[in-house]
Amino acid sequence: MSLLQRRHEYHRILADWPSLTREHFDALAQDALNLLPNWARPYLERVVVVVEDEPPPDEDPDLLGLYTGSTVFGETDSSAWPEAPHVVTVYQGPHERQCHSHGELRVEVAETILHEIAHHFGIEEETLDEIGPIERARDLP
Repeated sequence: MSLLQRRHEYHRILADWPSLTREHFDALAQDALNLLPNWARPYLERVVVVVEDEPPPDEDPDLLGLYTGSTVFGETDSSAWPEAPHVVTVYQGPHERQCHSHGELRVEVAETILHEIAHHFGIEEETLDEIGPIERARDLP
């Protein structure tokens, strides 16, 4: 077991929080997508939401999500190829380690997805930090 895996296992034991199945976590992601207003949906037809277990080794192990692709205005972030697909990647492991209840997990997954989709609309990280948590995520049933 690698050092990173041991660290994750340690945090899991401390939290006493069982890992969700991928199917259940995918359902949380779908709940978040259902919060999007109808006007936004046409702009997201080419955006794919992908759930991965953990962030890549070269990223922060606590990274919750990542948007890769161009904005709706055609601007491409520096790490994406011009023809790259628009991808929101959500990392299940960090979400589970940082949340201590199912309700907290649902809200955090929704906030992450809405945050990453905001990048697709050209909103920069600094602006999102100023705005704070995306309140729409708190509308989950």
